[in-house]
Amino acid sequence: MSTQVDHEARLKKIQAKMDEQDIDVLIATRLSTVGYVLGAFVPWRGVAVIPRQGEPQLYVVGLDAERVKDDSFFKNVTAVAPQPGMAMWDQILSYLRARGLERGRIGIELGHSPIRIETFLLASEYEILRDAFPHATFNNATHFLNEIFIIKDEAEVESFRRAAEICDLGLGAVLKELKVGMTETEVAGIAEYAMRKAGSELNWTFTGGQEIGSGHRAAYYWGGGTPPTRKRIERGDNVVLDVHAMYNLCLGDLARNAIMGEPTAEQRELSDVFVAACNLLLHSLKPGATYGEVADKMDAFMDRTGYRQYALPGYGHGIGILGNEWYPVVMNSSVPYESKGDLVLQPNMIEIAALVLNRPGVGGLRMEMSVLITKDGNEPLNKVPFEPAIIER
Repeated sequence: MSTQVDHEARLKKIQAKMDEQDIDVLIATRLSTVGYVLGAFVPWRGVAVIPRQGEPQLYVVGLDAERVKDDSFFKNVTAVAPQPGMAMWDQILSYLRARGLERGRIGIELGHSPIRIETFLLASEYEILRDAFPHATFNNATHFLNEIFIIKDEAEVESFRRAAEICDLGLGAVLKELKVGMTETEVAGIAEYAMRKAGSELNWTFTGGQEIGSGHRAAYYWGGGTPPTRKRIERGDNVVLDVHAMYNLCLGDLARNAIMGEPTAEQRELSDVFVAACNLLLHSLKPGATYGEVADKMDAFMDRTGYRQYALPGYGHGIGILGNEWYPVVMNSSVPYESKGDLVLQPNMIEIAALVLNRPGVGGLRMEMSVLITKDGNEPLNKVPFEPAIIER
């Protein structure tokens, strides 16, 4: 039986934090925040205005407003359009004025991210708010929202588990059909078709959808992005297979590898180091460990093997509702909105464990998988083995 998402409980979590920080109203612009609260896919610019008490009000492009309203748990959805009386920010300002918030404490989502769909408040939108309400106080709510989002509720865990299962199915379909002579885009299509049949709602990543890289394209130095091309897969190629699915707005991200034909001695050595590193990373993700400690352990292993220079110096990234694919990354650093080395792993966090080990001229290998932190350790939500598949076709 599926677990019903408790959107009212989610809203109350946010409103409790607003109460703690004395925020009267929150203007939520991030895609992940809007999806978390409303439960609908909102691909256009949408702004959810969340009062300290009561239901949120969503402002969204008119051409999609009725569909979004139908899909949302909360039904207060207002259509916006670039014409008199319907402009988004004119309507939002009217909402705030009607509630006497000209001098209020207004929460906003400020920040930065390498992820393009992290839709923080734009500078032009911030200017609109400040010009309209010069006596208001603006508070950045991004940090406390991230604290809420990194701990998954029961319904989220169930949906992340299904998204991971769908990714496993997609990768399995690819491994059954992959052969020399296929194009990277053809391989991506095999994965996409299998995952759509299994219920995936969106090929969500902006990095090329189902990422397939072969030969030299799998082995770029630190290369962690491989949008598929019309390049044909050749015998001897390493092939990176990085597939993505979405289920109830929760994201799946799975990367594994294939080698086309008998591996060379150098490819075998690279694979052996890679598999050992993957197992160490999975073992290290457990409650009580910090992100920095996990990264340090992985760096030390790479130093011992002599492969540190070939490893991307980050060993995972956060995952959540659509739009949330970065914070917190597994590094021993603290960069606002990106990494926090002293952050402690806790039960019900889900992290994408990740390893990129690319040796130009030899091959490249990538691992990504969803890992649920539990009370006693972790649960890998993906079940595909770490070892590269040897394909003799």
